[in-house]
Amino acid sequence: MYEDLTLDDLVIRSSSHTPFFGVYLAAHAVADALCMCHASVGCKVKTQQHLSAHDFGTEAHNRMRYSQFIDEDLIQGSTEQLESEIIAFARRLGSQLVVIDSSTPVSLQAQPLGPVVERLRQKTGVDVLAIATRNYQDDLYAGYAATVAAIFRRQYERFEVHVQPDQVSVLGVPFDRFEGDCQGNVAEVRRLLAGIGLRATSVYLAGEPYARLSHTTQARGHLVLPWAHGQLRELQKTPGLPAGSVHKVAVPMGFAGTQRWIKQVADAMQIPQARADAFVAAELQTAKPLAELARRVLRGQRFAAFAEAPRLVGLILLLSELNMTPTVLGVTHFRLGGQREVEAMLAEHGVTLPKDVEWLIDPTPQQVRGLAGEGSGTSLHGTSIAIGTTIERELLGDCGVPFLEFGFPSEQRHFLQPAPWMGFHGALRLAEQVMQTVTRRR
Repeated sequence: MYEDLTLDDLVIRSSSHTPFFGVYLAAHAVADALCMCHASVGCKVKTQQHLSAHDFGTEAHNRMRYSQFIDEDLIQGSTEQLESEIIAFARRLGSQLVVIDSSTPVSLQAQPLGPVVERLRQKTGVDVLAIATRNYQDDLYAGYAATVAAIFRRQYERFEVHVQPDQVSVLGVPFDRFEGDCQGNVAEVRRLLAGIGLRATSVYLAGEPYARLSHTTQARGHLVLPWAHGQLRELQKTPGLPAGSVHKVAVPMGFAGTQRWIKQVADAMQIPQARADAFVAAELQTAKPLAELARRVLRGQRFAAFAEAPRLVGLILLLSELNMTPTVLGVTHFRLGGQREVEAMLAEHGVTLPKDVEWLIDPTPQQVRGLAGEGSGTSLHGTSIAIGTTIERELLGDCGVPFLEFGFPSEQRHFLQPAPWMGFHGALRLAEQVMQTVTRRR
């Protein structure tokens, strides 16, 4: 298989954030969790700095530690250093959950960590999980989803099932910082569910203490967002899980997208359609006049966007409703899908993209930088706004196109107040940010 490799396969890109980092990101999203990376000194992830610069809401580096095994430990399969580090730091930090995140050498060794986990649970008195991932075949979203699934399964091992008729859990919320965008998404999802008579006590993940997830076994249904769709089969195999309680739902982004999401939830949870319709009608009655203000400004404007597949779909849905047209679409990472998956998700909403859209799939830095070339024939010519992460912003440099940071990492855009991008409130908030970015140039 190595004969097929090219230099592009060796280029560092967004998807070079492996599951090793995704597990850490998920542990970061549990307020009292410790991520213990089972790795040598040489395996320390320098991309930890991305999270530190991305998250101003909390110190991102304090809850990650390394076992720092030596070659002899790896050869002999010793976990003594790992266990002593976990015991010391879990006590020092007051951790209620410890997530063991194995580096590539450990994952290739396939050493079973089950006995280690059981010993540590006894010695520390806190919950311990070892996340199995393949760092050489997946991206960070695979690691994030695998951690969500492992924590979910653990709740059914720890607690009895006592289903409450109005309670649900939500899985797959991408929570990468303790700021108003991620916290606002959690609040908005809960608000939407409350609007049709449901409570979401356990949200995976929400930046909340581990104890909040203990309510999972009280949920009548579990709503799985696209960021965790890859774990659907594993979730459904959870011992003790009530049959038919796991439900695949779409991205609650944009106005029509959020409306469709509410209908999916209502159908899955057998909520009377009249109740859901009444809630949506009231929401749209408030939102539509405000959205029209943004549409007047943005109608006919062209945009470029870079994001992982589900977020990119939601962004396209919203901007299409504002009568904007895409010029370049970059699907970052790969585990959540590429062009085909994005087009399929859009088709479910009745959205067809223009044929002249330029696609970049898991792009290299050179491909993104090439969009900013000089002359009227370049891909970004006539584009009013580019939307993406810090990585794309730095690569596009001074191309003259206004840039809106959105996604991970976002190092120059931070929020002190709620700023969701999911739900009806999120659609208005994101539309406002796009509008302000475009008009600032004028």
